[in-house]
Amino acid sequence: MPILAGVLALATLPAVAAVPMRYIYHPPESQSDVRYLYQWKILKAALDRTEDHYGPYLMEPSLTMTEQRQRYELRNATGKLTVMYLDTSPETERELWPTRIPVDKGLVGYRIFLIRKEDQPAFARIDSLDGLRTCKFGLGVDWIDVRILKADRFPVVTGSSYEGLFAMLVNKRFDVLSRGANEVGDEYDQRKDALPGLWIEQTLCLHYPLPMYFWFSRTPEGRHLAARAEEGMRLMIADGTYDRIFDDYFRDRIARLRLKSRRILTIDNPFLGPETPFQDKRLWFDPRTYRPTP
Repeated sequence: MPILAGVLALATLPAVAAVPMRYIYHPPESQSDVRYLYQWKILKAALDRTEDHYGPYLMEPSLTMTEQRQRYELRNATGKLTVMYLDTSPETERELWPTRIPVDKGLVGYRIFLIRKEDQPAFARIDSLDGLRTCKFGLGVDWIDVRILKADRFPVVTGSSYEGLFAMLVNKRFDVLSRGANEVGDEYDQRKDALPGLWIEQTLCLHYPLPMYFWFSRTPEGRHLAARAEEGMRLMIADGTYDRIFDDYFRDRIARLRLKSRRILTIDNPFLGPETPFQDKRLWFDPRTYRPTP
């Protein structure tokens, strides 16, 4: 009788809610840093799509960290960060676990240049990779782009501060601040008044394949977080939701840059592995064939 009473008492208690899956991501590095708003919007949409299957989730910003620190936290599964948005490299493939879907469809690999406005006529005359190699490129010290450009014999100057790179350009520490087509317009608009010499170069585009994935720890929990994100992203790709979010966020940026009419100079990315999903054309942006969804 006491056992039955205990069972009945338990039955009257409210159901214990499932423990939410925690996606702890890196916050913006400054008030002007809007580089990853689209990426976290994609992740949130993917998690929303999978609530029936996986249950509740939380998306929370971490403390501000360098890229190196973010990798450390994921590699060691400390719980201070559980998802990272990053390019791929042999080291990252060994250390972390990806959702192997280029989050921005590889748009970041179409590199548009921030330059000093006075230099536009000189850039307009460049028509080859050798001509472009006469310019010094500014990049963040941890960026994979440093290794890609150095492998193709481009002179590179690095800076440790994202915000500091813009001032370094205007102060002639280098000639080109190479930025993804997905980010350059916003970065210019936010800084053109404070840095009046800043300018978006109008004629050129340097392209190399640069898939950026969501990365997770190589632990059972990390793989579980990754599986949910990938399932949601693939559902969105299949029903067109992914394309609509991409278009809503980027169509005006792509049109503003006139990517189709630029002189596109292409180099290899020697740090990609055979698992890169080039065979699935749905996953990749191509300025020659891009048509926004109605």
